[in-house]
Amino acid sequence: MRDLIPAAAENRPVRSLLTGLIAFAFAAIASPCVASEWRYGCRGVLPSGDEPVIIFNRSSLIMLPKAWVRGSLLGSVNGQLLSSSFRAADNNSGLVPKMVFARDDHPDEKLTLIEKSSQTISDVHRPAGRQPRSEQITTYRKVYRWVSDGIYQGPYDIKMDCVNYELSAPRR
Repeated sequence: MRDLIPAAAENRPVRSLLTGLIAFAFAAIASPCVASEWRYGCRGVLPSGDEPVIIFNRSSLIMLPKAWVRGSLLGSVNGQLLSSSFRAADNNSGLVPKMVFARDDHPDEKLTLIEKSSQTISDVHRPAGRQPRSEQITTYRKVYRWVSDGIYQGPYDIKMDCVNYELSAPRR
């Protein structure tokens, strides 16, 4: 019996560590998940001389040279290519007919995308059923009028592939 007491004292740090890890695992499992999720955005190519790729989501718009998307990785990491980024004026508006962006490095330069046409390509709704959440994924083909008072002044018509993704809050 006397031999068990020192052995138990030697294993105390190991038991404390295991108890802490188990408590952390239960806390991670029981932590609340995101109530709901909403993402949207589009991708297309600006029909100008060097045809940059345009990608935007609810918070920002970036322009990448086509060479970054299709070209060498070495060229892009060496900084040989120009990219521009913009911030959305309203990141909770969705894919509305008129979206305004301000250029990050020149906030006085504005870029406006005005929807000219929209075609729904697919609209998939996955009801919650046995799952705790439902999901809605809608894809579009849109044409926007690109109007800028800075880079690539245009105006241009840009064809874009777009997606709107919504994940509902969990059912209780």
